[in-house]
Amino acid sequence: MSQLLPSVPERARKIVTTIRASLKGDETQASVAVGTGLSPATVNRLLNDHLEGFAMVLAHLEMKVVPVAFKCVDPEAYAFLTSTHERIMAKAPQLIWEREE
Repeated sequence: MSQLLPSVPERARKIVTTIRASLKGDETQASVAVGTGLSPATVNRLLNDHLEGFAMVLAHLEMKVVPVAFKCVDPEAYAFLTSTHERIMAKAPQLIWEREE
């Protein structure tokens, strides 16, 4: 499966982009500090000095970062759902009736 994945640096860039997109300025960094029990200076240092390195570690381990609201699906389950959807949509015109008035 790893041969189908983008390169480690590409995946790391995506991880960094995802994390940075969820941070909306100093207010969010402050809430991260409060929520984690870290000082604002430590959060700032982690995000500014160490984020790229940590993202490289995650990417090397073939991990990814997604918002908690997202649902991850096994590739085999996704393939099944996709093929089922395609078969149903191919028959959709036969399944739709216009309302009689």
